[in-house]
Amino acid sequence: MPGVVYMADAVGTQTEAVVIRGLSVGVTLRPIVARELLTGFTIGLAIGGAFFPFALLAWGDAQVAAAVAVSLVASCSIATVVAMALPWMFQRLGSDPAFGSGPLATVIQDLLSIAVYLALATLIAT
Repeated sequence: MPGVVYMADAVGTQTEAVVIRGLSVGVTLRPIVARELLTGFTIGLAIGGAFFPFALLAWGDAQVAAAVAVSLVASCSIATVVAMALPWMFQRLGSDPAFGSGPLATVIQDLLSIAVYLALATLIAT
């Protein structure tokens, strides 16, 4: 579970940096959205795909390996959405997008990553 949370945080932090930088130089969110969503999904897919065989060999349980791999894909994708939405919301509310996005995004991404992992593990195990 810590690995899933950490990867989502790392992907979210990178997306947030790109979004905040873009907003600070006058770029709207529109041209960034598709590229960042694809990037978050692709990173999650790559990490999940690389982790699946390792987990399968290490634990010998395909359900555990699948739960972690799918959770990595989902958590990285969700973290990307959170990392784009919060700076945009702060800017729309007239605040500096960098001011509170980081800590708030981290907490939301962590909670969502844990919820996604537990939900997927439950779904896959049943």
